[in-house]
Amino acid sequence: MKTLNLNSIVYLIGVLAASTSLVLGDLSFTDITLSSGLQGAGAPNPGEHGIAWGDVTLDGRPDIYVPITTAKDQGTEPDLFFRNLGNNIFVEEAKLRGIDDVDGGSHGGIWADLDNDGDFDLVNATTREKKWTQPHPHKYPGHNNIYRNDGNGFFSDVTPSSIKKIKQGSRGLNAFDMDKDGDLDLFFVNGHAGSRGEVNPDKNEVYRNDGNYMFTAFTSGVAVTCPAGQGSIDTDWDMDGDMDLIACNRSGILNMLRNNGGVNNFSLVKPSSIGIDDTHRGGDGVTSADIDNDNDIDLLLVARPIQGPDRKWRKAHLYKNDGDGTFTYQRTFTGLDGFMGSFVDLDNDGDLDLLLAGEKVCYLNDGSGRFSIGPEISIEGINDPRSVACADIDNDGDMDFIYSARESRNFLYRNDYDGCNKWLKVKLTAKNGQAGAFGSKVKIYAAGQAGARLLGFREAKSCYGYMAQDDPILHFGLGSHSLVDLMVEFLDGTKMVVKNVCANQTVAVSGHSGHDGRVK
Repeated sequence: MKTLNLNSIVYLIGVLAASTSLVLGDLSFTDITLSSGLQGAGAPNPGEHGIAWGDVTLDGRPDIYVPITTAKDQGTEPDLFFRNLGNNIFVEEAKLRGIDDVDGGSHGGIWADLDNDGDFDLVNATTREKKWTQPHPHKYPGHNNIYRNDGNGFFSDVTPSSIKKIKQGSRGLNAFDMDKDGDLDLFFVNGHAGSRGEVNPDKNEVYRNDGNYMFTAFTSGVAVTCPAGQGSIDTDWDMDGDMDLIACNRSGILNMLRNNGGVNNFSLVKPSSIGIDDTHRGGDGVTSADIDNDNDIDLLLVARPIQGPDRKWRKAHLYKNDGDGTFTYQRTFTGLDGFMGSFVDLDNDGDLDLLLAGEKVCYLNDGSGRFSIGPEISIEGINDPRSVACADIDNDGDMDFIYSARESRNFLYRNDYDGCNKWLKVKLTAKNGQAGAFGSKVKIYAAGQAGARLLGFREAKSCYGYMAQDDPILHFGLGSHSLVDLMVEFLDGTKMVVKNVCANQTVAVSGHSGHDGRVK
């Protein structure tokens, strides 16, 4: 059990005193892991790292994929797929579905519609092709895998030769349209240490999607050669309309990769040049979101200090975007065990709250991006937490979540919010049929006020933090608003406004009905 230091207590007292809208009584969480059937691979060392939510069986309920890599010499392990049966019940069907992916271990996996057919395929980041023994934990790296969704969540391995022949040992991964040609390209972070500490420094993997599950591998460029390790995120951090990358670095400065347009055309931006302290490395996980509803991307960087008396615990550094792609430091959360944080509206009040993986409390947003301690989260028995990822598993309009852990079972929490705040979920499909429409931006306004003051802003993206993927159906808390206007900006430039959308529903938005040019 960890305690808050004096500075944190003083800060939190000030935030609580300043907030007039904080109500805790309507928000609570229940650990339903065992009753749901989602208890994980089993004790004592399940080896869970990444988490991926998504409705891959097309039944309207988010399923979950759990990559497995064991911590010790325990042989090969299958990855896990839990189908959501409804009523908070899951059943493990990875082998039945063709995605058990038995090898020496995988850290990350994500759902992505690689062929634009309207369902989610699986991209698996393979770390090892067979078991390993000390003192060579990173021996036997394996190639990554692509599994095609053949319909209703049954899969075939369609990994092309360009991916099979590269064996580096991947962790973080992203599916994003780097060249805005309408299909999802791939990025893999290879290795874990970053600038220093790798026995054989690894190059990252960058692939252009050529269609029909064929990919071209790049061997040069800063996205390939930057000293990355652990997690990564695809996000438009400079707000110029294309998807950038941020890749973690455990032993050096953060890799801020600006997309300059075109194919594999990135530049490496020094964090300090855009206001980020170079010592705030984001060594394990980086999360992006608009925490103050001002229409730009803010950042949370999670890392463990390289040296010093407090290097046992991780820190999470919060930065706000100044609106021009530069950032201003806000605060640091200390004494953390997990590898990342997740921004999610837990109480549907219209602002994004904060979950820190493995922590026994959540943090509630006062609307301006200032956070105070919220309700407790039961973590009895958790050991070595890694990721946190969110989805509305029971379609009741509030967001549930899971903590993954390497040395214990995972922890699935049902959100028991019972207040009167309203919500909206947005299911995106691009003009070309791509499920999720990754790279799109969705903005919510009060009805009749599209383009005025924001009620919420979300990016559609594949993976963030430490190999975490939320349900691609985007969730918004609306507070007391019963009617809202919805504005969508697809990555291809198509824009649309949907007016007078009723709260408390899932609305499907397709790029087919949009228009090009400025929204009026």
